[in-house]
Amino acid sequence: MKNKIHQILQEHKNYLVEKFGVSEIALFGSYARGEESSESDVDISWKRQ
Repeated sequence: MKNKIHQILQEHKNYLVEKFGVSEIALFGSYARGEESSESDVDISWKRQ
């Protein structure tokens, strides 16, 4: 699933940059640590230019 999340972020990268001025995107939490479960949400942070 982590690879799928990375794929989705890559697919939407240009939109995020153009629409919101995103310069960095980071995955954190249980998915980033490889400890996700069926109850896990996806934690994403971003930095704007």
